[in-house]
Amino acid sequence: MNYDLEDDETLTAYHEAGHAVVAHALGATIDSMQLWGEADEFLPDRFGDCRVNWGRVDPNLDWQRQREIMTYLGGPVAEMIYRSEPLHPALYGPWQDDWAKAMQTCDEIISDPQRRTQLLEKIIVTLHHHLGRDPYWPAIASLADELAAHEQLESDQIAEVLTFWIR
Repeated sequence: MNYDLEDDETLTAYHEAGHAVVAHALGATIDSMQLWGEADEFLPDRFGDCRVNWGRVDPNLDWQRQREIMTYLGGPVAEMIYRSEPLHPALYGPWQDDWAKAMQTCDEIISDPQRRTQLLEKIIVTLHHHLGRDPYWPAIASLADELAAHEQLESDQIAEVLTFWIR
């Protein structure tokens, strides 16, 4: 895929849409999405932001950790698919924060760093397989288009797009 520097917003929109689609498919509500997230008490300045609401869950349960790991990696995978480039999130600067969060969350499940890396790489392959197909890719593309057009989306706008594609 050919794109120029002007498409940074498009790449970010696909990235954030990947997070949102994975989280939605796994049962979360997406509170908001925006391009160009500013630093706050939890996160540094960033290209974009997707606020995921899991509701009342125990964050110490492995199944919740697994949902969070897949959501962290959903952004880089969606961008990989859009770019048609198999970049590794640990090595590509803009995705290193997503990788670090996935590694940290996975540390509670698997303490051995090599086995943890292998698991996360398997998750990336699985996500790549699923997100590149219906209904996930059309949902990602539609949500990315909306985000690129409006720069910020609220929960009702996001839910309208996601529930159209993913029931």
